[in-house]
Amino acid sequence: MTIIDKPFVKKSFNASADTYDHYAGLQAAMGARLLELADLQPETTERVLDIGMGTGNLTAQLMAAYPAARVHGCDIALNMISHAKGKLAQAALPFAVADAEQLPYTSSAFGLVASSFTYQWLEQWQNALDEVMRVLLPGGLFIFSAFGANTFCELRQAFTLACNEKNYALGEALALPITEERIRGEMADAGFSNVSGITCRVRVIYTSVNELVRAIKGMGARNASPHRNRSTGVRRVWHRMTELYEQEFRTAEGVPATFEIIMARGKKNR
Repeated sequence: MTIIDKPFVKKSFNASADTYDHYAGLQAAMGARLLELADLQPETTERVLDIGMGTGNLTAQLMAAYPAARVHGCDIALNMISHAKGKLAQAALPFAVADAEQLPYTSSAFGLVASSFTYQWLEQWQNALDEVMRVLLPGGLFIFSAFGANTFCELRQAFTLACNEKNYALGEALALPITEERIRGEMADAGFSNVSGITCRVRVIYTSVNELVRAIKGMGARNASPHRNRSTGVRRVWHRMTELYEQEFRTAEGVPATFEIIMARGKKNR
């Protein structure tokens, strides 16, 4: 199990609220793909919840897909919610600052719960999935997406090579140990039925490694390990990593970065 520094996650996303939409175009675009996993008729869903709503991109898509439903949203970062309120001001939706592992909602409250790229920042998946199960109505549906273990595989490879070259063994790199197999297993353990998943890879081209790093930071996706590299020696490793990344992976188009996206769905039995 990967240990997550949750206060640091909260701090990172609060700090990136102003820049998130500029850099998180992929996350916003994948919302439509996520909603394709839902098989609920719009008129049968009265209340919908978006966990880890960020700046409200998926929230807006849920509103459009389920116009008769009351859409709720929550996020651990207050600044993200503030941006969502500004974007969705006309809707006057109920938003809450909340941890996905401790949802502030009554049991059996929602016919649909959705979450976009939040679960990779959770340490206790079982707690979070138990909470989703609790707030779902019998027969309700849960759909979510998360970044898989092969996300930023080029960055990891270059960083590992740089560490080996510089004989650097301090700290711990960002880990995303999420696979479709793990998701299916944990959802089944939580009691979800009809569990299914989809895995795809998206390649995004950047002008440079530095632009990629700015984008990662701009969307709040910082290393959330409590053992992350914080020594002065990591700077020379980072510089060498940048060189190796450019040498190994640059193409005529630019510098590629792989995003592995896993989407899953499961139902609460009646």
